Amino acid sequence: MAFGNQNRRAKLEELNAASQVVETARGPIEFARRGSAPYVVILHGTPGGHNQGFIGAPLEEAGFGTITPSRPGYLRTPLETGRTFEEQADAVAALLDASEVDRVAVYAISGGGPSAIQFAARHPDRVRALILEVAVSKTYKPDVSARTIAFFTSPIFTWFQGQLLKRFPRLALGQMLKIESTLTGEDRARVTANIVGTPEKLEFIHRFMESVPPFDLLRAGFDNDLEQFRAIEGLPLEEIRCPTLVAHGTHDGDVPFEHGETSAREIPGAALHRVEKGWHLLAVSDGADDYQRAQVVFLRKHLVE
Repeated sequence: MAFGNQNRRAKLEELNAASQVVETARGPIEFARRGSAPYVVILHGTPGGHNQGFIGAPLEEAGFGTITPSRPGYLRTPLETGRTFEEQADAVAALLDASEVDRVAVYAISGGGPSAIQFAARHPDRVRALILEVAVSKTYKPDVSARTIAFFTSPIFTWFQGQLLKRFPRLALGQMLKIESTLTGEDRARVTANIVGTPEKLEFIHRFMESVPPFDLLRAGFDNDLEQFRAIEGLPLEEIRCPTLVAHGTHDGDVPFEHGETSAREIPGAALHRVEKGWHLLAVSDGADDYQRAQVVFLRKHLVE
């Protein structure tokens, strides 16, 4: 028990050292900032926090700064800062005000999609470009029981998965692909072999798993996201006027490909980057390199003055 508490304290110290909390007009917001302008605001998935900002590493290598807030209910951003996606969008604007940042690109992943869509529609003067990656864009009701959620978010399961990934990476990745993709068994085996044989991709998976904070620090945001996803009747996709890149894998087992099709169809002028046989983690999917290059080209065209 003492060892577990020691690990938890070390994890919290690491998380807090990488971020700061600022008081805004909408309430306290935790965020991590790397690099300098022009900035890309990264809106993390469900569950998550500023710790997912490492996903923006390829953008930072290309010369862009990143700002990754912990969305309301996650880590040190209280849920009261913004329960609805409209309120969360306004909180992003307030964070930019407090940080003295004017216009940005927004890069939303998975469950961060609705907040980003609302932000682009409600604050068009702040958004130069929008990237929606495997993003929720309409009513979303994942068919997962409370018992299943409790199991997969338990400290024991998280520890077990980490150990499995270290000792038996093929087995751990195979299990992950069964949940996060709709690929055939043959394709899952091929993708697993590719990840294990590609050091950069395997390092991404390790970092993704190791960055997960204790779930009790994510619970409020997670529960709120699920409630808000179920309540979506329509997002203001048609009101977005900034250049938009939509990227989605055809075999996403978490947020179905139709969410990407909806965004690309309803956002005026949006471009759809279809990742054939891509799954929920596009960074390690087939076509990952092509997609990352497309991201950089898109941002250099629309974000750089």
